[in-house]
Amino acid sequence: MAYSLKKSVSALLILLLASAMTGCDVMPSASSAEENRRVSPPVSSAAESSAAAPAPQSSQPVSSEETIRAESMTLEQKIGQMFFLSFRKGSSGEPILACDESVSQTLRNVQPGGIILFGENIRTIEQVRSLIGEMQSECSIPPFIGVDQEGGSVQRVTKTEQIPASVIPPMRSAARTGNLPLARRVGSVIAEELSVFGFNLDFAPDCDVLTNPKNSSIGTRAFSDDAQTVAAFSTAVAEGIRSGGIIPVCKHFPGLGGASADTHKGYSEVLQSLDGLRKTELVPFRAQIDAGAEMIMVGHISLPNVTGDGTPASLSPVVITGLLREELGFDGVVITDSLSMGAITQDYPSGRAAVLAVKAGADMLLIPEDITTAFQALLKSVKSGEIPESRIDASVARILALKKKYHLFTPRQPGDVSLLGSEEHSAILRQIG
Repeated sequence: MAYSLKKSVSALLILLLASAMTGCDVMPSASSAEENRRVSPPVSSAAESSAAAPAPQSSQPVSSEETIRAESMTLEQKIGQMFFLSFRKGSSGEPILACDESVSQTLRNVQPGGIILFGENIRTIEQVRSLIGEMQSECSIPPFIGVDQEGGSVQRVTKTEQIPASVIPPMRSAARTGNLPLARRVGSVIAEELSVFGFNLDFAPDCDVLTNPKNSSIGTRAFSDDAQTVAAFSTAVAEGIRSGGIIPVCKHFPGLGGASADTHKGYSEVLQSLDGLRKTELVPFRAQIDAGAEMIMVGHISLPNVTGDGTPASLSPVVITGLLREELGFDGVVITDSLSMGAITQDYPSGRAAVLAVKAGADMLLIPEDITTAFQALLKSVKSGEIPESRIDASVARILALKKKYHLFTPRQPGDVSLLGSEEHSAILRQIG
């Protein structure tokens, strides 16, 4: 797939209509809870957004992976790279299975750094390949194409009559084998099967330590209630995913396993002290960073005994800059959890959430509730000097470096369809029991 280079940046006109799936305020059923964790943002019509949209800016085309850098891009292009968008359902509630004009226009205007697909977007192998190709063709810089494929209750690519994918067991079951080489092979199975469709990023593994057994939003997604076990097995799975050319995203820093409430519905806190975090929740993330983690997702959990207030971790400089960057030494890409989740939307308008997340140290903003407002707020904050442009440049440099590391500027051939549910993969997964 050739990536066309845009000669100009269009005004930010977001044409998708608000989806009925947008809110995080409705409690999902047990079977759909994680499917609804991240939702498509409500977006304005052209008529509503044109008055406030930024004026078109000239764009300096970039010719190759070697020459592209933050300094060669317009401010609008750089801000676009910091957004990770989803397109789940159309205006009448139908699943987005192809790149229609409204989706294409949004991609052309925003030029996002990443796109995440959900179950609604996945019907057949060729349909997903086509959808991904169409989305990529609208982006002048190749985007991350991500999906949630953890295993257990969270796997968007599922076995159907049209997709003979392997069924990945819960990670709790993988850890109970005590077999780290097997865990690495499970990660490689996930990566190989995702490659068939054209994905290049997986929002996995889950690095939460399940210290609260009543935490139903994590449950068997966690490898264990023991921090060292989570560290060892999540790192092994990440290594397997990475070995297959897929970027693993370690989540949900600084840890959701001790929470009693679900952040996709509203405020949730963990009352651990900083010393307590260091002994438990932070252990897997430290191990992942030592093993070469390139992207970490920050959750929306509040840590009042660490930050001194109820600010969600994803908006807290104490958590992102202080803990993750400075104490743990992480220099990769930091992405927020979905900014459409209740823990954010109940207290923070889209624009404010976007600005606070970037000021806290986040590089990428996952699914803002209102992309138009978020984009414009971030643009305004830079132009006013509230956020130095050098801060944006630093994030974009990390994003571009990761894309170059995984050769996203070079068109990839998808994995062979025979990888899906292959006997080799089945033999590996049967060892989990």
